[in-house]
Amino acid sequence: MDSQGQDKRGPSATATVQPSNGHRQPDHREQLAAPSFEKDAAAAIASDHAIVLDRAVARRVQRKIDWFLIPIMWVGYGLVYYDKAILGSAVLFGMTADLQLRVVLDPSTTPPKTSTQRLSWATSMFYFGMLAGLYPLTFLLQRFNMGRVLCGVVIIWGLICMLTATVTSWQGLFAQRFFLGFMESIIPTGFMCIVSGYYTQEEQALRQSWWFSSTGAWTIIGGALNYGFAQITGGSLKRWQYIYLLAGALTIGFGCVCFWIPNSAVDAWFLNKEERVVAVERLRKGQTGVRCQMVKREQLREAVLDIKIWLVFFMMAAA
Repeated sequence: MDSQGQDKRGPSATATVQPSNGHRQPDHREQLAAPSFEKDAAAAIASDHAIVLDRAVARRVQRKIDWFLIPIMWVGYGLVYYDKAILGSAVLFGMTADLQLRVVLDPSTTPPKTSTQRLSWATSMFYFGMLAGLYPLTFLLQRFNMGRVLCGVVIIWGLICMLTATVTSWQGLFAQRFFLGFMESIIPTGFMCIVSGYYTQEEQALRQSWWFSSTGAWTIIGGALNYGFAQITGGSLKRWQYIYLLAGALTIGFGCVCFWIPNSAVDAWFLNKEERVVAVERLRKGQTGVRCQMVKREQLREAVLDIKIWLVFFMMAAA
């Protein structure tokens, strides 16, 4: 300060303002770095203004995301289909008789008149469980770390699948199918959250179709596995019990892999620091954010009043 009382320290020497209570207020960067459920995760690394991306770099980041996420989701959704569909294979290998799924209504006829309503209800219980589990598990998925939630739920799903081998009655099968559907309901929602958090709106439809296409491939894989189980002639277990033990073990293995799924592109450990910035900047145009772990009432209201939501609802209900 000169003799006239003027400050000559320059613009870089900005003083920190101290409030009256003696505590320093955090600056803008510190507020962005602080974890908050109210802010989108992209705020931690994204700048206030858009960055012009090199196309070659953006394509390289996109390929790295593809090679990490798509195989995981392809295997995961294939297991959803396989675990759900092996009931039909188990019926062929003796489950119907072992669990009294077929009831003789009139033994005087030739052949005896029977009812398989118990088997039909066992199939339906899976979807009742999926309907019951969709909302609470989706809340957990949005509120907490995505990879950790998927890991825990998928491992429990695998255990439930393996425990099918211990079922001795049709009532027990009903319970198993309900909780199996309850746990598996998290997978489609989780994968859609992953795709929307890493890909632009133009890229999402193709990526969704990639992991959904695993149902066809796992029909072939499941058929080959079932053929192998058909060759079992010894052992202390029935052949249908071995099917569920294998399916559950594969699912538990997939659950362990889910532990390494990042919470968002901001935390993507398979990308370096510069690539994470590019992954986030790629999504700026869509203005949908990367990941926000707070349910906002205004967004919920907007969804309820959106005619497209209701059109999709009625279309899926009528399918």
